[in-house]
Parts: sequence; structure tokens; C-alpha cells
Amino acid sequence: MVADIQARMGWRTAGDAGDRFRPAWSAPALMLSSLLSLAGIFLVLGLLLWLLDGDEREARREEIIRDALWVEHTLQFRFSTIETRLSRMAYELGKADSLKEAFAVQAGPLVHIERELWGLSWLDANLKVQASVPNSADAQTPLNPVVLSAVEIARRTGRGLFTPPYSRGDTSDHVSYVAPIVRDGNVVALLHAEISLGRFLAQHVPWWIAEKRAVQIKRSDEQIAASRSKVDPDKGALSYTVEIGPPLSNLWLTLTSYRNRSSLVQNSLVVAMIVLSFLTAAALIARERQLRGRKLAEAARDEEYAFRRSMEESLRVGIRARDMEGRLLYVNQAFCKMVGYSEAELLGRVPPMPYWAPEEQDRTQRLHDAILAGAATGQGIEVLFQRRDGTRFDVLIYEAPLIDAQGQQQGWIGSVLDISDRKASEEMARTQAEKMQHTSRLVTMGEMASFLAHDLNQPLAAIRSYQTGLKNMLSSGGANPSDVTPALDAIGKSVERAGLMIRRVHNFVKKSEPRLEPIDLAEVTKETVALLEPELTRGHCLIDVLLDAGLPRVRADRVLIEQVLVNLIRNSMDACRDLPRSSRGITLAGSLNGGAIEVRVLDRGGGVPEHLTSQLFSPFVSTKEGGMGMGLTICRSIIELHGGGIKYEHQPGGGACFSFTLPLSH
Repeated sequence: MVADIQARMGWRTAGDAGDRFRPAWSAPALMLSSLLSLAGIFLVLGLLLWLLDGDEREARREEIIRDALWVEHTLQFRFSTIETRLSRMAYELGKADSLKEAFAVQAGPLVHIERELWGLSWLDANLKVQASVPNSADAQTPLNPVVLSAVEIARRTGRGLFTPPYSRGDTSDHVSYVAPIVRDGNVVALLHAEISLGRFLAQHVPWWIAEKRAVQIKRSDEQIAASRSKVDPDKGALSYTVEIGPPLSNLWLTLTSYRNRSSLVQNSLVVAMIVLSFLTAAALIARERQLRGRKLAEAARDEEYAFRRSMEESLRVGIRARDMEGRLLYVNQAFCKMVGYSEAELLGRVPPMPYWAPEEQDRTQRLHDAILAGAATGQGIEVLFQRRDGTRFDVLIYEAPLIDAQGQQQGWIGSVLDISDRKASEEMARTQAEKMQHTSRLVTMGEMASFLAHDLNQPLAAIRSYQTGLKNMLSSGGANPSDVTPALDAIGKSVERAGLMIRRVHNFVKKSEPRLEPIDLAEVTKETVALLEPELTRGHCLIDVLLDAGLPRVRADRVLIEQVLVNLIRNSMDACRDLPRSSRGITLAGSLNGGAIEVRVLDRGGGVPEHLTSQLFSPFVSTKEGGMGMGLTICRSIIELHGGGIKYEHQPGGGACFSFTLPLSH
């Protein structure tokens, strides 16, 4: 059966593993083919590397030439643009009425736009700086010999020109542009613009070139005037130099690659060659292990089959597998014994199944359809089954997807547990709990018997007194209806009071099944306090009932809630017994708390010892001398039966506070 399911689901077995180890070629042929493959790989890859190396070198050279020409053209264009703007500015300054004001208006925006400008100033006829932008202490003055030479040429020719590069200390080299300011045919001032070659490269060499090339501007003596590079390029790295044309002269642009290594294709081929070599060596080693591997695989197959078989026969949990249409694909022996049908009778069956209980067939069909629709949550599902002989039993089913070797779901597999014994144990525990609750009520009433007897003695004594008086009146013959009626009314009230007390006791101690119905908690509290009134009076203990007005009804069993209140109030009475009479007091409060009513019983006693608070609601834990320790345990089970909770809190001013919640009736 296991093999059949494996074949359906595409699972592999140990036999499949043995087939994988079966050699297709003979050992000498496999060895020779491996060696030839290795030699061929080395030969082909070596030839490819040799051919690609030459092509790649030429491609890298063409790429760096394109980049160098692009940068050279950009720099040349930008210098020409700056020359044009500065020449136009010098011309407009010569036409202006106020040279100082015109310079102030034009110089700032120009320096802001042309970020390559280190500084811009104008000089009077005596070569004194009259204004400069930006105004800085180290602004270049026309005292540099290179600048002075250019000034003389500009004065003589009346045309602007760029200076050769000159050093600025710790910065990159600069060049200056000097343009004459002409008015009425005479040179009246000079416009001097200082340009940083380093800024020029930073502004106009794009990042995609700077990431892979070191860009340098060199003088005619091979000294570096400016550079933009992340690191120094390797010696012998591929480079290309081109002269920067007019309007500059004697400046050269050099681009150098950061790395001079093989391309990614070459590296990949080398790595592939090494990997293939290792794979070939691994194939040769695998050849030696083939025969031994086959024997090991056959042994593993036999061992795995024996293990699966013994595991299947030892399971006491029923297992069934179904396809996506609900058809039974597999059942183990434990499941067959559980339902009383053989494997042959169950395989291939579709719903409804013969082991479904007729009275729950509709519910079972709905659960079956929900699981096939993908609604299995991993939570156990309780269902009623029937055996072949008709006996019913409860089962707990856990469903999980049935996945094949390709990771596709082919159905559902379920584990089936017979929980009929557990259900019987739970029913027995419930019955015992009910008996314990009833016994607790009887014990409580036994403890209250003396107080009830004393309280019942009063109406009975009154009845006896009225009866004697009436008898004497009738014997004397002087009685009339107006004298007899009040005595009869008094007798009736006393009888009614005694009967009410007896009914309360009877309702409290009678044994009945829990019956949940909407009840008025205020009315139940009033009756409970009346039931305990003789004991409260004898113990000189006052009780304040502080229930919020208009509390909604709760769904509960009246007698069980009375039992909880009696236990908690009597515990509070015991806690207050050693206090002075004036301090003995109990508060019974109730209020709405969210979707439930919270009831609190507070007293002024000594509270519960701290070491007992964590186990206060456990069985046989008591703070009373001679107590059995079952009262609070019963209270907790009753409140949890109603879907609420109970807890203890120590009051800051002293005393105990027991509170429980009951959900509202809907």
C-alpha cells in the first residue's frame, strides 16, 4: 500500500536511489571521456582567452580615447563660454556710467553661475583692485608675474586673453582671464577673472568617467596642474593624452584607467575552467564510488522499507489520505481497526463514507467540504464516527495538505484519534464537580443550621402565642370577629415568613442540572443576603449592598451564583470575626465593566497571606483552621462555567477583595 501511494504521489523510494547509482558506461570509457573533456576544455578556453585579450585591449583603448576627446571638447567649450561672457561683461562695463555700480550688479551673479571662477575683480589704470567678488582676504591681486604679463598684453592689444597656469600654494593651479575695459577708445580699467582648474574638473567631468578614470590637466613640462581621481592610478595603466585647444594653450588633458586587468569575460572563463576541472575530478572520484554506492543504496532501500512497515504496523493513530476530490487513497491498519472496515473496502470510496454517523452526516459532509476547499486551520476537529457494528465513538481529526515530490498539493492527509475514553472521563469529571458543588451547599447549610433554627424559632413562637390567645378567647365565649382577625393575620405573616425561609434553604441545597437563563443579579444578591441574614445578625456583621442601578441581566444559573456569593460572603464574615463589633463590615458592590458585570466582595479583615495568593484557587488550599480548601476552587469552576473569571486583590487599607465577572445576556 505504501508503494502504491508513493507511485501516485511521485515520491521516490530507495529503489529509485539504486537506479541513480547504476553506471551507464564502463569504467575505462568513463575515465577516458573525462580526461578528453578536461583537455578539450583547457584548449578551447586558452584559445578564447588569447583571441579575446587582443580584442578587449583594442576596445579599452577606443573607449578611453572617446572619453578623453569628450572631456577635452567639454573643457574647451566651457572655457570658450567663459571667455565670451567675460568679454561681454568688460564691454558693458566700458559703456556704463558708473563702473563700480555696473561691476557690483554683474559680478555677483556671474560668479554664482560660473562656479569655476575663484574670484572676479576690476583694476584701475594703476593696477589697483577697486572691487572684487567674493570679498576675501586672500583674493588674488594682479601682482603675480604671469598675470602682470597678461595685463600688459591686454593693454597693448585691447583684447582679452587667458594666462598660462600658475600655482596657488596648496590648491590646484589657476588660470586667469584678463580683459581690457575700453571707454572712448582708451583702456581705462581691466577685468580680471581667476579660474580654478580643480573646480573646473569637478564641475565638468561627469561621474561615470571619474568612477573609472583618473582625469588630469598637465602643463607642457608634464607637471600636474589639476586632477580629479579617487586613487592614484596603477603604473603601466592604460592612458591617453590630448592637448586642450584654444582659447587655452600649453595645457594637456590625460585620462588614465584605474585598473589594467582582464575583463569580466576573461575572469569568468578562468573561473569556469577551474570549476569544470574540479567537476571533472569529482566525476572521476564518483566513478570509484559507484559500485559501492549501489550496494549501499540497495541496503538503504531494504532498511527503509522495513522501517516504514514496522512504523505503520505500530501506530495506534488512524491515518487516512484523500485526493482533491475526497477519494480515499490510503488508510493504515489502525484506522481500519478503528472503524471496523478492511483496507480493500475503504480505498477508492468517496463521500458519504460508511463510517460516518447517520445522525451527523450533514455536519460531517460540511466539514469534509470545508477541508477540501482549503479551510483546514491545523486545529483538531471533533466528529462522531460509527463502527461497522453500529457503535458510536468520538474522534479528533487533524488535517494537513498532502504534498508530492514536486511540491504540489495532491490532497489531504489526516490523523484520526479515538477520544471516546477522554470524553467519558470529562463527563465523569463534570458529574463529580456537580456533586461537589451540591455537597458544598449541603455543608454550608449544615454550618448555617443553628442560625436558621434560631431565626425560624421566632415566627414559630409567635404562632404559638397567637394560637394560645385565640384558644383562651374562644373558651371564654367573649370573642368576636374584630378581635380574632388581627391575630389570624399575624399568624399568617409568621407562617409566610417561616415558609419563605424554608423555600430559600430548599432552593439553595436542591440538586439540579445547571440551567443558564437571564437573571437579575440584584434580585439574586438580595435573596442571598436574606439567606445569610440570621448568621450576619448573630455575628454582628453589617453588609452594605452597592449595586449600580439599572444593571442589565446576565445569563447564569441562579442557584450556582447564589452559592458563589454565599461562599465569598461567609469567607468575609470569618475574616472579620476577630475584629471589634464596630469594625465588622462587608461591602457587596456591582458595576458594569465592558461587556460584563463585575461583582466585588470586600471586607476589613486581615486579608490573605502573601505566600498563598498564587495558589488561592487551587484545591485543598485554605486559610481557615480545619478548612478543606474546596470553597474557592468550586467558586472558580462555577464562574468559568459561565464564561467569566474570578480573582483576589489585597486592599491597600487592609482587608481582602474577591471579584468575579459574568458576561451580559444577549
